[in-house]
Amino acid sequence: MTIWFSTNIPEMRAISTFNRVSTDISEIQRRITTGQRINSGKDDPGGLILRETMRADIKQINAQQASLNQAEFLMDAASGGISQLLKIINGDPANTSDNGIFGILYDTSTSDAQKTDLLKPYITLYDAAVNSALYNGQKLIGGDLAPSSTPSPNDGKTYQLGGGTTLQVTIADLSSDIIKPDTNAPSSVQNKTLADLLDVESVTTTGTSAPTLADVQAGVRNILDQITTASGLLGNNQNVVAQAQRLLDSRLTSVTEAEGKISNADIAYESSRMARAELLAQNAMNSIMYSRNY
Repeated sequence: MTIWFSTNIPEMRAISTFNRVSTDISEIQRRITTGQRINSGKDDPGGLILRETMRADIKQINAQQASLNQAEFLMDAASGGISQLLKIINGDPANTSDNGIFGILYDTSTSDAQKTDLLKPYITLYDAAVNSALYNGQKLIGGDLAPSSTPSPNDGKTYQLGGGTTLQVTIADLSSDIIKPDTNAPSSVQNKTLADLLDVESVTTTGTSAPTLADVQAGVRNILDQITTASGLLGNNQNVVAQAQRLLDSRLTSVTEAEGKISNADIAYESSRMARAELLAQNAMNSIMYSRNY
């Protein structure tokens, strides 16, 4: 007996083509649906590793930006409070009738007793400005961020700028019962606080060595210098944070674009592949049906 084996080679090829194209269609559909070129390690092992590294960088940058946003909010609140103090001392340029503390101190038509009475509301305004400059319950210019007598890394607030660099934000206590003239002021007022100096009558009539009105004026000018210095230091820190934010924004843009090129699917390209794969699948199916019919 002779045994013959017959193999339908065209059908086998068509089935192989159909199976391969079906797999391609499933992969293309997944990419189009998710918008991701890499959906699992088998899609691109090397690309997957690089993508995850970049995504970790993006998360780190986002965390640093969130920290710097907190720093900006804090310093903006402190800056607003200091601006109020400067208006209280110098007067409000927008209100010509408000000459501030200096306007009263240099008014030659009023006595020391009258000056004291006129300055009392300003002490209240000053303390209100200090107490209202808050962030997360902290008095920003009322001592909660004041540097210690021996500077420490724990003073104030510390923020990450990126690249291992940090920014320490400290703000002097500007409370009226704390801030005093320094050694650049007359010695007779160096131990007096702003609240003391604004009680002009009491300060200038205590003993034979009592400060004169000119000493009081010089002491308040010295305190104004300290407030202005605090404002300048704060402004410098704000510039540092703004620069760090710009660098992080630039870095985030670069890393995000690079991650997108690796990870994101090219929808137009995948759609073209889908059309070609569907055509091949249809041709393979037609070949299978034809070979079986004949």
